[in-house]
Amino acid sequence: IPHMMKQKWGRVITMSPPIESDYKRFKGFTAYNMSKFGMTMVAMGAAAEGEANGITGNSLWPATVIESQASKNFKLGDTKLWRKASILSDCVLAIVSDPTCNGQQLIDDDALMQRFNLTKEDLAIYRFDPTFEPPRLLAPKTTT
Repeated sequence: IPHMMKQKWGRVITMSPPIESDYKRFKGFTAYNMSKFGMTMVAMGAAAEGEANGITGNSLWPATVIESQASKNFKLGDTKLWRKASILSDCVLAIVSDPTCNGQQLIDDDALMQRFNLTKEDLAIYRFDPTFEPPRLLAPKTTT
């Protein structure tokens, strides 16, 4: 962050979920949630502290499992429930390109639909299985 402050420009994006307010969803996941929500808080802190210096901070989280070596190694569900990693890279490009995107806790598909006026049908290109729309396993609520 000191280098970003000196340059008067920077982007902090964490791969972490929106902070959950329903305490019952913490059951059995307290340690995991502490680590992930801590990352979200870092992004929010960067947003608040860097705003006057052209630095933005945001968190980004997938709506469902993303194809990765981890999802393959840990056998995270049926592959038809996954999306391609390109959904996250497209979101990151949208975030870094928009200087007004700051202090937000974003879900990948919601962010793309809102920023580019996409529909759920437009998001079909991100399906791991092109014939199946994966459910929102990691982000059941939707803002669209």
